[in-house]
Amino acid sequence: MSSSHGVAWFEIHVNDVARMRAFYTEVFGWTYEEIPGFPLGEYWMIITGDGPPAIGGIAQSAHRLPPVAESTVVYLLVDDIDATLAAAADAGGKVDRPKMDIGGDHGHCAIFRDPEGNHVGLWSDH
Repeated sequence: MSSSHGVAWFEIHVNDVARMRAFYTEVFGWTYEEIPGFPLGEYWMIITGDGPPAIGGIAQSAHRLPPVAESTVVYLLVDDIDATLAAAADAGGKVDRPKMDIGGDHGHCAIFRDPEGNHVGLWSDH
């Protein structure tokens, strides 16, 4: 059994895949590759960056699981939380928890809600 428990993959469940793609492209610059023939609806590979520490994910239409704000929150590492929150708001998101100091030199965090209602966490060491 591996002792590593880093995030390896994520899924974003959405009702409107085109809106989700536009939002995350505008906020984070992510790109997408459609995976055709998925039996449960639209299925898109999310490319978050080149190589480690970037991880990949999937955006899929909500035929299997609906978007939900009261679920697990994955925190994304960003250089500037305030700028990312502003970009999220400008792209149609809603800030639910503004930037806050975690304390003990553990950095800062914030949470926004994407246009589908999913919570997304942000973390920075400064």
